[in-house]
Amino acid sequence: MSKTPRRVPATLRSFESKFPRVWTSYRALHDACDSIGPLTPKTRELIKIGIEVARKRHGGLVAHITRARRAGASRTEIYQAILLAVPLVGIPDVLDAFAVAKRRLG
Repeated sequence: MSKTPRRVPATLRSFESKFPRVWTSYRALHDACDSIGPLTPKTRELIKIGIEVARKRHGGLVAHITRARRAGASRTEIYQAILLAVPLVGIPDVLDAFAVAKRRLG
């Protein structure tokens, strides 16, 4: 999978610019959490997809779908990560997340 440049939303760019120490600290925490255990990048992104489904965060869902694909996750794996949320959050939220994923994945 080819590496594409990171597209950063304008709000995030503004936050990074206004609060660089906070952003740097957040990124360090993020990186520490990602690197502390044995999970692969693909597995971590699939888990994060499920978290974003539960949180109803479309922007985060799109970001983690993109990262999961870059990490080698198939469409089927991504859809399963979304489907795993059905018994926890209900079918309406999963259908909403499925629509987001379908637009992103085709």
